[in-house]
Amino acid sequence: MKSAMPRTLRTALAALALVVAVPVVSAPQTARAEIPAVKRIAMVDMQRVLNETKEGKKARTDLETSSKAKQEKLDKKRTKLEADAAKLGSLKGAQLTSAQEKLQQESMELQSMLMTLEQELGDMHNKTLESMYKNAQDIVTKLAKERGIDLVLVRDAMTVIYVKEGIDITDEVVKLYNKAHS
Repeated sequence: MKSAMPRTLRTALAALALVVAVPVVSAPQTARAEIPAVKRIAMVDMQRVLNETKEGKKARTDLETSSKAKQEKLDKKRTKLEADAAKLGSLKGAQLTSAQEKLQQESMELQSMLMTLEQELGDMHNKTLESMYKNAQDIVTKLAKERGIDLVLVRDAMTVIYVKEGIDITDEVVKLYNKAHS
């Protein structure tokens, strides 16, 4: 037996009953984080801090001195290897084989020395950068608090195209860095 009510009306009433039966739930409100107003901004060119502070200049000199000394040692070994390689033409048989093996071993030692040199210099450079960045960060934080600066950005040619005069505090950071770490 067919119901006297048309099918579309039955469907509409069923949907209405569901809506009435389900408690009304309001859409969740999205949490809104209050973003503090940034009133004062400053910039610091960390590359200049590294290059212009006394500690930065000393670190660069130390790295260059260490690099030159180790490079001289490598150059002496390379010169010796080249001289030994030139002598190979006059050798034959077992002497040639022995000299080639020795030359191969010394060549591998030279490559190992070069990799060690690069690693040591890289480590020295990274330790210096880490220390100087930490020191500069402490100075910038103190300076920002004293001046009421809300945000300090690192000035970099790839990220900052324009800076209004007076916003760059690098000169003052260099002076304070030298005063604190000399």
